[in-house]
Amino acid sequence: MEDNIIIEELKYLAEKIEYHDKLYYMDDAPAISDAEYDKLRERNLDLEKKYPHLIRENSPSKRVGSKILSKFKKVDHLVPMLSLGNTFSKNEVQDFIGKIRRFLKIDNDYLLEFIAEPKIDGLSATLIYENGRLLLGATRGDGKQGENITENIKTIGSIPKSLKGNFPSKLEIRGEIFMTNSEFELLNKMRNKESLPSFSNPRNAAAGSVRQLDSTITSSRNLDFFAYGWGQLSSNIGNNLLEIRKNIKSYGFKLNEPYSLCNNIDDMLSFYDNIYKIRPNLDFDIDGIVYKLNNIDFYEKLGSTDHSPRYAVSHKFPAEKGVSVLKNVSFQVGRTGAITPVAEINPVTIGGVRISRASLHNKDEIERLGINIGDTVSVQRAGDVIPQITNYIKNLRPKNSTKIVFPEFCPGCNSKLYRDQTEAIIRCQNFDNCEDQIKGQLIHFVSRNAFNIDGLGEKQISELYNLDIIKKPSDIFLLSEQSSQHQWDRILTLPGWGKLSLSNLLKAINISKNQPFDKVLYSLGIRHLGQGTSKLIVKNFKDYKSFVYTINNLNENLNKDIFIEDLKSINGIGEKVIFSLIDYFDKCKEDFNSLVSYLNIENPTQSLNNNFFSGKRIVFTGKFNNFSRNAIKNKAETLGAIISSQVSAKTDYLVVGLEPGSKLKKAESFSTKIINEDEFLNYLE
Repeated sequence: MEDNIIIEELKYLAEKIEYHDKLYYMDDAPAISDAEYDKLRERNLDLEKKYPHLIRENSPSKRVGSKILSKFKKVDHLVPMLSLGNTFSKNEVQDFIGKIRRFLKIDNDYLLEFIAEPKIDGLSATLIYENGRLLLGATRGDGKQGENITENIKTIGSIPKSLKGNFPSKLEIRGEIFMTNSEFELLNKMRNKESLPSFSNPRNAAAGSVRQLDSTITSSRNLDFFAYGWGQLSSNIGNNLLEIRKNIKSYGFKLNEPYSLCNNIDDMLSFYDNIYKIRPNLDFDIDGIVYKLNNIDFYEKLGSTDHSPRYAVSHKFPAEKGVSVLKNVSFQVGRTGAITPVAEINPVTIGGVRISRASLHNKDEIERLGINIGDTVSVQRAGDVIPQITNYIKNLRPKNSTKIVFPEFCPGCNSKLYRDQTEAIIRCQNFDNCEDQIKGQLIHFVSRNAFNIDGLGEKQISELYNLDIIKKPSDIFLLSEQSSQHQWDRILTLPGWGKLSLSNLLKAINISKNQPFDKVLYSLGIRHLGQGTSKLIVKNFKDYKSFVYTINNLNENLNKDIFIEDLKSINGIGEKVIFSLIDYFDKCKEDFNSLVSYLNIENPTQSLNNNFFSGKRIVFTGKFNNFSRNAIKNKAETLGAIISSQVSAKTDYLVVGLEPGSKLKKAESFSTKIINEDEFLNYLE
């Protein structure tokens, strides 16, 4: 029973983190603070440490960043671009140092030196030089693949196009693209004059600027770059990190300074405290300090996890705070019906950003805080991104303050709201007729991680919905048909629409018709169905047509039972996902069939198609000598295998280790092919 609860929480955390990764890395529009995000990752890591046998195949701890945008060419990182682990206290920094000593088997008498430097809040990028000439620039992306932004990189003045001094013939420099606070203020003033929306913070402004298809826009934004590391090298550039920093600077790069060489934890914390004090005077945003071993000989020995290197760590600053007055609370309806309270406060500047709204999360949070409308409240710009209210100042409560009343009925459609006792979220269940939800689902459908249709954002979706032109996803593609000429004429009557913008939209719609099947499934906005789970489900079918056939015949109980059992056997797919999927297609089967009739759907491709295991459904049981359970599963999956958690009639192979469980008997009853670890290794070879 306990395992089932943990499995559900790990699944929830994976989907939540995946969602917020997408908002942060790809949409440049984070919805929660860095601190809240860090708590999600911390909770996930804590559970994985306590329950290693329940680690998910698509665990967030194995992933860096988010998937790359389709509008840029892909770049493979020969050396992965990893994220840093986070610490928040002296004890956690001490634990980081202790882990290094234990890993290297060195005692406290051995001097470990660390370079401490500010952690720039920008966009990670890598630069590749050949014979001193800039050849390529790319974003981090998901850590393995990034976006080719070379033309935009060339417009950044602090990035040298040709190197100075004695440099290797092949050199990869990594660093952070950012926008200074003064430049950010000038940019927003200019945008306000031109009636354009302001950027929320320098990091989002920098990320949005560097992802422009028109490099002249990037050039106009005056971006900056600090170098902090390296990737592929044709020859050594230093014997330790201190020497490497000096050499990188001599090539013509700016470094993130000030920095310090630290001999112990007291030195490290002293540097942390000093930088925190001068932080308001810096002209660029930082959210902590990075500590890196000075001895680079240890880097290879220490290695890394799937997510971060073991030789470096981030020490995060506490969130910045301010004080304001709570004027009102509005309630927003999300695409899944979730009702989110948003605090409307007197504008206050925190960390250089003008804030007038803050998150209150849910009804439980309002009750926990005990705040009233009219209260003077503490506002925390956690992680320097999304503000949240942390408490109110009791002795400043006015006599005319009023309690916050959470609505009983949906603010959008007036339907009775409902709360599942297993959730903190209160929802509108009028999924079919609540306009706020329908608009939210359409906005999700066209978003970057979904169909990524340029020219269709929240504003345009709302306009076209109100004109009864787009009410469901298939209407978007009907709009691109010649028969929709009368709809085009109606769109041209809207403010801001012209023949060019309409033509560009129709082109973008036609381009978006080519989609991989997992992205189509994810784009539907089915509750509990994230990008990772969509990919797992798609792998269960040989092509999208077999999925469509199965979905269209689920009304037969036998077919539905088989469908449920098949999906249950897939690692990472829980009952909530399965029944959400079934519920969606029970209601929206016709809409889905109409949608796919317009699309050119790419079938899932297996990696290493010529491999023995490609496309085979494999189950593992028992303990293995050469691999951990997760490692052996990962190995098979990279070769194109479909990993299942349960044996069924569809299972091709059961790989048996020491002390196998009940899966062995079940496999024998199905006459499933059974192989041991040695046979598995032979097949690998």
